[in-house]
Amino acid sequence: MTLGDWRDASIILLAIEAIIIGIVYGLIFYYLWKGFRTATGWLRLTGLPQGRRYSRQIKTITQQYSQKVVRPIVKMETALDRATRTIGYIASTPKQRTRR
Repeated sequence: MTLGDWRDASIILLAIEAIIIGIVYGLIFYYLWKGFRTATGWLRLTGLPQGRRYSRQIKTITQQYSQKVVRPIVKMETALDRATRTIGYIASTPKQRTRR
């Protein structure tokens, strides 16, 4: 075999190798694309609405329980502040009394 024959054989092998690599990467890309489309379809139809529903439930429950916990504390602090201002107003002289 001459040098030209080896050159032709190497070109043919390189072409076959490029075709095989292109097919492999093409199949990988195809199935990835198909999987992404399936996943985004599932997210749109099921996943995201269900996530929104759960986040809304968590938000309302958190607000309810935070109100149950915080409301008595705020009432006590408000009552204490009102009593302090009233006592301060009664104990002060008329010159010290200013509107706040």
